Amino acid sequence: MKYYPSKLYLLFSLSLCLVTFTSLSAAPIDPEEEIPEYNEEEVLKRLQKLSQDLVEVQYVPAVKGYIKGYVIRNRKNAEIILGRAVQYFPIFEHYLQKHNLPESLKYLPIVESALNPQAISRVGAGGLWQFMPETGKERGLTINKYVDERMDPIKSTEAAMVHLQRQYDRFDDWALALAAYNSGSGRVSRAIKRARSKNFWRLMRYLPRETRNYVPAFIAASYLVDYYELHNITPAYPELDMQITETIRVHDNHSFYRIAQVTGLPLDVIEALNPSYKKGYIPNSDSGNYLTLPRRVMEAFKAYVAASRPDSREMLPIFSGPVYFTRPSDHDQPNYIRSTYIVLEGETLRSIARDLKVTVHQIKAWNKLRSNELTPGQQLIVFTPEEYKRMIDLPAPMAPLAPITTTTLMPLEDYGFDSYAPVGDYLGHFFYFPLPDKMKPDEVISLLKIEDGHAFRELNEIYKNKALKAGTWLKVWR
Repeated sequence: MKYYPSKLYLLFSLSLCLVTFTSLSAAPIDPEEEIPEYNEEEVLKRLQKLSQDLVEVQYVPAVKGYIKGYVIRNRKNAEIILGRAVQYFPIFEHYLQKHNLPESLKYLPIVESALNPQAISRVGAGGLWQFMPETGKERGLTINKYVDERMDPIKSTEAAMVHLQRQYDRFDDWALALAAYNSGSGRVSRAIKRARSKNFWRLMRYLPRETRNYVPAFIAASYLVDYYELHNITPAYPELDMQITETIRVHDNHSFYRIAQVTGLPLDVIEALNPSYKKGYIPNSDSGNYLTLPRRVMEAFKAYVAASRPDSREMLPIFSGPVYFTRPSDHDQPNYIRSTYIVLEGETLRSIARDLKVTVHQIKAWNKLRSNELTPGQQLIVFTPEEYKRMIDLPAPMAPLAPITTTTLMPLEDYGFDSYAPVGDYLGHFFYFPLPDKMKPDEVISLLKIEDGHAFRELNEIYKNKALKAGTWLKVWR
């Protein structure tokens, strides 16, 4: 088969496949799996060849301990971290290049958060880059009851670039800049004075214990990414819906529930791709908020937004299917096309990734490549989303939150409210519904004959009896 995204490509062995998490993930660790012996002499040789050159490498006990933690004691965690790298390293590399910072800094979030954008430390630091709330706000991140942009992979990365640059400008040494990123520039400055040296390894004893181990942890993270295969570690890559994504900026409010209705995505995928939104709701924003979705469904969401405009002549789709919190085991998996790509003369991984609208990290992960070198005629496995089929159109335009008829029968309908998909089956024990008109909480409680009004208010985080806008989403017990 021939493939024409922008120019002639040679592709063959085309097949439509249902790709599940397990097909791209590491298999469970076999109790009898062979773990290569930890050879200190070999590890020392590899450390001298690390791709990172930001900090002087010394094989101190802390470095040894962190490396053994990855490759022997906590191999499952190492697999997860390496799998997440395919999602987040492209973001880090883009902004590091934009800010003219060393690419090796991409290893820092492994130390900070194990590449978990929802990580919260015991002292309250959060996100991939582990900003404290005050520091995050100083760097322009919004933190309120609806949004915590420390959890936003893009916005937090931009903020981290500024923060790292300022630390480096102050100390002119990356080991000290990393230490200051962890514990603050004041502690590092005091350690320099006490040690009468700007060499990290000489002054580290004057730093707090956590910061003392910070640079060793960074060295170990670099070692893991460079040499995991030599320790028989297989990355646990996320499903393709988490890899092949698109990010857009939205200005209007959107609930995850409505996005799930429009796209057919389970709620947990939407939440995982958009971890900065606390309430399952994207608020209005003049400057815009980021929304990330699998690329295969983004056109459906864009069509919905276009049809929602007052001057639009488009027809909105019918939302009749159930909304799942997680994808049921018997539910159809997303369709992706698996193809074999033949490398042409003069092509690079970067040019191929650009034309196929994927990332270099994804192509390397799918093909287990350890370098960026390609040869003409080399075969690469690539995945592309199957074209998304739009939902059935209504015979007439409909307002974004207008009543929608479903087959679900429930008491809410008897009181003039419209119930949506049977979310109670998948989201615990609640039904969700939008207010058809502007109403006060007491009016809703009275109309629905809710016995425990206080519990209803707590459930919906309503603390005043001010009128709620039409279209406000509320939930009640089944």
